[in-house]
Amino acid sequence: MTQGKQSEEMKTHREEVRNGAGLGRDCAISAQVAGADQDIVVSKWIGLEGTALLARQYYERLRERFPCRMIDEAAAFDKYLSVVPEAATAMKSGVCGMHVISRGGIFAGLWEMAQEAGVGLEADLRKIPVRQETIEICEVFGENPYEISSGGCLIMTAENGNALVAALERQEIPAVVIGRTTTGNDRVLYNRGHKRYLDKPRMERIYQEMEEKIG
Repeated sequence: MTQGKQSEEMKTHREEVRNGAGLGRDCAISAQVAGADQDIVVSKWIGLEGTALLARQYYERLRERFPCRMIDEAAAFDKYLSVVPEAATAMKSGVCGMHVISRGGIFAGLWEMAQEAGVGLEADLRKIPVRQETIEICEVFGENPYEISSGGCLIMTAENGNALVAALERQEIPAVVIGRTTTGNDRVLYNRGHKRYLDKPRMERIYQEMEEKIG
């Protein structure tokens, strides 16, 4: 798949989900807004879209460092890009809010979700699911796995996040609770006892850096 075709496919996935394709009337993700004191659940893994783009664009360069098997797997991450299956399951399983992650990665997605809902959040960085392929490829290009394009990963909130995770896993969709929404406006990440605040994503810089890499 070419870069342009993959980008177009990802755009189509986003539009389908935001418009409620496959979810039933009045069930578009944009209508599902989080509230305070809810568990935050993410599906699959972060960085899938950006990893696939980099693996395809720089296949030969990456072959100098990694086995072809690993690069092929990373380049095929586009098979995970649709979030319609998890959105459909979530709609029947107690979901309160849903937010499609795209450019800017999980950090931008969490900030946008909280901003739209008017809530704060607390999340554990170590619980955010990321593939080893993403970590390795991001290291080569000096990218932050938490800021690269993360199409294919859906942020959801629920009163009972563990029940939502169980429902998704019954459909063979990986998911995990990474934190909770809070009252107030603080968006906080914890990592081995260290605390940091999520900043408003600098989307123009992120777009420019990724466009320079993928051409």
